Amino acid sequence: MKYYIPDRHAQGYGFHHKVARKITSRSAKCDLLVIVDCGTQDTQAIGEIRACGIPVIVFDHHLARGRPADADALINPHIDGSDLGRDLCAAGVVWCWAWKHELAPREWLAKRLDLAALATVADCVPMSSPVNRAIVREGTKALRVTERDGLRKLMQRLEIDPFTVDCASLSMKIIPCLNAAGRLEHADTAMGIFFPREDVDVSVQKLILLNKKRRDYSAKIISDVDSGACDNPKYKYVLFGDDWPAGVLSSVASHVCAGRDSPIVLAANAQEPFIRGTLRVPPGVDAEAILGAISEDLDSWGGHRMAAGFSVERGKWANVRDKLEEILSGIEVCSDKEDILCWRPAELALDEWKDAERLGPFGIGNPYPKLFCEHSGPIRAEPLGRNGSHVKILLDGRELLGFSGANLLDAGCSPSGWVYKPRVNFWRSSENLQLVLERIVTSAA
Repeated sequence: MKYYIPDRHAQGYGFHHKVARKITSRSAKCDLLVIVDCGTQDTQAIGEIRACGIPVIVFDHHLARGRPADADALINPHIDGSDLGRDLCAAGVVWCWAWKHELAPREWLAKRLDLAALATVADCVPMSSPVNRAIVREGTKALRVTERDGLRKLMQRLEIDPFTVDCASLSMKIIPCLNAAGRLEHADTAMGIFFPREDVDVSVQKLILLNKKRRDYSAKIISDVDSGACDNPKYKYVLFGDDWPAGVLSSVASHVCAGRDSPIVLAANAQEPFIRGTLRVPPGVDAEAILGAISEDLDSWGGHRMAAGFSVERGKWANVRDKLEEILSGIEVCSDKEDILCWRPAELALDEWKDAERLGPFGIGNPYPKLFCEHSGPIRAEPLGRNGSHVKILLDGRELLGFSGANLLDAGCSPSGWVYKPRVNFWRSSENLQLVLERIVTSAA
């Protein structure tokens, strides 16, 4: 059995005729092709594969528009599937299908929940789904005792104790490293963690360096966006950077969308003659419908309600950009109300919070609980970190950690309250409760 991951820079996204020809032109005959996370709409490419006598099975979770591809088997919950199935990521579809039909011993499948959990967290699918929560909960348990040497060494380099791995360490540390390979070079480097072709220490080191490079690129793009240093100041929602790496746009777009609470398109040069863009929208806005409205101008596109991507020929970019700017500027975003509990830090104990965490894993649809504490009087704060860029707020005999919050020390800041998130921290084999500052609340003028 062999795997093939298209080069997103040279071959783009999805399963299309370039990838099909690459597979059919190989000297070693392919007896069965299993396509994961795309394929539902790839009629032409799948037709080419089947015309060569190769049977095709598709496992996908993307929305089906029109008539789906004529594969030998197409497993997509969006085609006559249940609500629970439609919330799965593609890897979750594969795992659940195999479990339901006992395509492998269930003990063997249970050990592969680590991979399903990684994919579920990485794809940001709804955690309101009990199936997704179960996959992540049991998958993190599998990760804590994983026999995968590459994953254990990656966690070691990231200073993660395997026995304390959770959603936060997956989404903030492990997954960004794994994703960096495909975004900047080729995903095969990340696969070296799971199926080593070389010294696994070499693969781990490559991922660490690529992730640092990804962070640097992302910081540069965010700086360009925040300062307005893009190519044309008349565009507010559709921004283009001539020197932006296309592979890192999606995570930056998510960051910008969340910060502005408005839709955003970030675009950059891709392989000639294309420009690649990524669209992110706040809750209540349909990203796929937006691209669907201009689909005749796009070379390829796809995605979900809150996130979508596209490729467009350079000659059509100006027209597409104007259309997208007009559509996005006319969208009215109604921000969802947040549920926040009033809870003073002095009244929160470690054991109480560990009980609350049983409501997780947290994510989209099952948000991490946030707490609020009123404040009056002067701020009692101390700088934190090597360069003093973080801050420690002293409150009720407890500490609120404000990461990148040194500006709170400014004399002009007079908050009326703090929104914070508790988290269990593990340090030198002991547990403690950390309180992380989420937001400053100020009184209306």
